[in-house]
Amino acid sequence: MTASTPLVSIIIPAYKQAEYISDALDSVLKQDYACWEAIVVDDGSPDNVADIVAPYCAADSRIQFVHTENHGVSAARNKAVSLAKGEFILPLDADDTIEPTYIGKAVEQFRLHPEAEVVYCKWRFFGVTTDAPELAYTTYRNLLVNNSIFATAMFRRSRFLAIGGYDEDMHLGFEDWEMWMRLLDDSSVVIQIPEHLFNYRIKTASRNVTAADDNSGLNAFAIELYMMDKHKKVYKRYFGLPTVFYETRFQLEDQYRKLKKKYDRIWYRRLWRAIRPKRNR
Repeated sequence: MTASTPLVSIIIPAYKQAEYISDALDSVLKQDYACWEAIVVDDGSPDNVADIVAPYCAADSRIQFVHTENHGVSAARNKAVSLAKGEFILPLDADDTIEPTYIGKAVEQFRLHPEAEVVYCKWRFFGVTTDAPELAYTTYRNLLVNNSIFATAMFRRSRFLAIGGYDEDMHLGFEDWEMWMRLLDDSSVVIQIPEHLFNYRIKTASRNVTAADDNSGLNAFAIELYMMDKHKKVYKRYFGLPTVFYETRFQLEDQYRKLKKKYDRIWYRRLWRAIRPKRNR
């Protein structure tokens, strides 16, 4: 490892992803940039993810495996970063993949632009749909309204630790969006590699589907309210308080109450909620 080949730590949380994690690890092993380590954190997963990862660890010393109790994806990622030795961090969910040139090209962008905070690329969907929307970071103000950076973007470990990592109270999704809010500001340089180097798996059931759609949208409203409350000062600076903030907040709360009231009136939903197994996240 030299200044021109900094170590990149790939952090991979794993919860109920034994079916897919081989795809993720295979994509890491195919990287044309060799100076990396991969830290897989088994987040108390009930499946056999440990058995799947064990041969990879035995075959390549750059791959580590850690088991923890189930505390959610934010805690799993934070645990991985606490063990990481790399100058740069690249989160990768256990059901997604990266193209062979992604790490090398991202590191090169940091070399060319040492002022950059985040480097990412274009993405593709695969799985139940391949219709991927375009994402492009424009301004920090726009990021506060809609997330334009997916989780599998590269950033400096030192900066991540300085802001306190991922919010471990966020279990329903969007924790990467909230982290970008704290990592970036108006002066931040964000670079997007103009190539499709990240592959995002779309499944019929996932955390992001839950965040967006579960309970008739209640979770998405709850997360948005949480982030707006947490970042009051930021939203005030860009959108004005109390007018814009509270109008938006009250609108969300009103929709939340209406949806919850409608949801609670449906007898079969009440029954299902009472008998369904409790989810960890």
